[in-house]
Amino acid sequence: MKSTTEETSRVGCENNHHGICAVCLNKIVLQETALVKGCEHAYCVTCILRWATYKEEPTCPQCKHPFEFLYIHRSLDGSLQDYMFEESVCLLLRASWFKPLIVEEKTEIDDDMDDLYMYDDADDDFTEDYFISSSSRLRIGNRRWGDNGYVSAGRQEARPVYRPNPQESGAGSSREPNKETAGSKELVGRRAKRALKREAADKAAAEKHQQRLVRMGRK
Repeated sequence: MKSTTEETSRVGCENNHHGICAVCLNKIVLQETALVKGCEHAYCVTCILRWATYKEEPTCPQCKHPFEFLYIHRSLDGSLQDYMFEESVCLLLRASWFKPLIVEEKTEIDDDMDDLYMYDDADDDFTEDYFISSSSRLRIGNRRWGDNGYVSAGRQEARPVYRPNPQESGAGSSREPNKETAGSKELVGRRAKRALKREAADKAAAEKHQQRLVRMGRK
């Protein structure tokens, strides 16, 4: 039985390129050697166990042979044996000495892409400022452009000439002054209210001052 195990170990090392682990690409330490049952490819016991945690049915990293058992030197309690013995992968994953690999998600952004995003944001800000500042003279589509001009199909058309209708001239002339008068009244009304408030405040202050003088007998 021992000779069979030694032969298996020798064949596994020969097939594994002189004891190099195909997972971590480091030289396999003798006491940490693990052979996959069925294909006898050799790995570091921790590496092959971590590999097995990524799949429900693990397979050999080199030949894709499915496996559930390994030949190892380390027992479940951590003690080392001078011979290799068969052990279940399911039990080895629960061993006290096995430490699974903790993978943390980390978002990495390339510096060039970061600069590109920065330039895009600057372009967006410039475009937004341009359209906001020129919103009074520019409209997209068949809308107003400049001094009553129009844009149609991407081309600026001639400025339309307004020709008043004789029948509506009277009504139009009567409506426009009303709008101006209403606007001026609203404007004057606000100013007048402020002036009245100030005047009332001044009068109230003057009356209080007079009352104080009367009380003090100065007047």
